[in-house]
Amino acid sequence: MSMNRSLTALATLVPFLATPVFAQSTPSQKAAFVSGTTEILSPAGDIALSGQLKTSDVGDLLIQVSLECALWTATSNTAKKGGGASTSSSRAAVNVTVYVDGVEATPGQVVFCEREQQVNLQFDSGTVELTDQILLDIFLKTKSANTFSFYYENPGSAVHTVEVMIDSIVETSLDSPPVVVDNTRAVVGKRTLVIEEYNNP
Repeated sequence: MSMNRSLTALATLVPFLATPVFAQSTPSQKAAFVSGTTEILSPAGDIALSGQLKTSDVGDLLIQVSLECALWTATSNTAKKGGGASTSSSRAAVNVTVYVDGVEATPGQVVFCEREQQVNLQFDSGTVELTDQILLDIFLKTKSANTFSFYYENPGSAVHTVEVMIDSIVETSLDSPPVVVDNTRAVVGKRTLVIEEYNNP
């Protein structure tokens, strides 16, 4: 092999040997978005949304949670003449807590929606027989979308995991009939999570 051919082969090989190899890594991000649509009935500490964001060493986390809340409350009252007042109550609520790497974000647990329904019924009339009675059933169902912003200060430079935990409260009177118990619910519908890095001045 001639000297010229050897130099040509070496020149062709050098660029491949000189090409640097970099390990893959997660780039820093400014924001992350997560959503969900599956309905959750009466959540009890369920992680409804979770996402990750890599931050710099000078940023804080601004976390926005939006979700649909549906509340069902029911009461059932029966009153007889001369029998005194009949009281029935039900309560439903949805609470949200955000965690960053397992640590609670500010301001802690937030009530996204809540309703307490109480009805007092008394039958007092002199025009009916003593054996007569009246029955009053009330059912309310509402749905709304609400948003709240959470904050986590100085998480440090790393990939951070943000989790949205949802709890609910579903309560009825101790002596409530099945129709009241079955029709008192807290439901979470469509929901979104936005995570942003915020640099304090």
